[in-house]
Amino acid sequence: MAAADALGVAVVGAAGLVGEEIVALLGERQFPLGELRLLGSVRTAGKVVEEHGRRDTIALLGPRAFDDMDLVFFAAGPAIAGEHAPAAVAAGAAVIDCSSRFRLAEGVPLVVPEVNAERIGDRRTEGIVASPSPTAIALAVVLEPLAAAAGLRRVTVATYQGVASAGRRGLRGLSRETLDVLNSRGTRRSRFARPIAFNCLPQVGELEPGGWTTHELRTAEEVRKILDAPTLGIFVTAVRVPTFFGTGLSVTVETEEPLGAAAATALFRGARGLLVHESPADAYPTPTEVAGSDATHVGRIRDDPTVEHGLGLWIAIDSVRKGAALNAVQIAEILVRDYL
Repeated sequence: MAAADALGVAVVGAAGLVGEEIVALLGERQFPLGELRLLGSVRTAGKVVEEHGRRDTIALLGPRAFDDMDLVFFAAGPAIAGEHAPAAVAAGAAVIDCSSRFRLAEGVPLVVPEVNAERIGDRRTEGIVASPSPTAIALAVVLEPLAAAAGLRRVTVATYQGVASAGRRGLRGLSRETLDVLNSRGTRRSRFARPIAFNCLPQVGELEPGGWTTHELRTAEEVRKILDAPTLGIFVTAVRVPTFFGTGLSVTVETEEPLGAAAATALFRGARGLLVHESPADAYPTPTEVAGSDATHVGRIRDDPTVEHGLGLWIAIDSVRKGAALNAVQIAEILVRDYL
């Protein structure tokens, strides 16, 4: 193991949106870097990444890629993580995976540092810590203080997700489709299930029997795992919207005990990682406005009189920064401080 002030760190998927943000955050937050090894595919190997005075070239991901590394971030897809994360662990590195591959795996902690940082110690079973989806991160940060104060009976969520959560191909797809529509070029094959430009698609992930999508089912299970609430009722509808960055969530919560909007707002003010919007001039956040923010933003907190102990609220999060890269880097900071 390297000294705490000179860790060998690898980033798999360094050319992607999340990988690039992880590299930037390591510099911004003065992470104790020794060697920084950027890894990618045949398509991205050789690309130069410049951040905070460093100039690093992406190397090809291969069998010896993790030699002498203390920590490896996986910011690529689940197939890459499934194939290569065990090799990184076998090479002696701690692994933080941002993909969906290990989120629901037994023995792998699923961590939001503001909520369940103590679970990072469970990584010793498999050597991996999983970072949740942006939707699950936003929900967990908001629901945890409510659960602690009044218990949770049921949560209903509708998400409005920009295309960045689908990666660079999602950004390019929305750009191309928008230009096609504005220039009357007709419709080409979409990156998404249906055309996305000037449209809303109630499908994130693959459609499953019964009308659910894989993303909706997994989001509910992720939140239950993070909150250690295996029987919590969660109903999720995920919608892809024609914006580039950020995610908005409309949430209705039924608590076990009476709480009320005023008390919930007070709880949120004291919660880690939350920024509350409550003034008449700033009653709610939007995905565009929270771009680049390290916080989960919550507003429009109100009583729901249609159910017993009901609350309604709105959440916005930068799905690439806090919803992926920053959560992973925060996990790494705790690993370095307490476990490596």
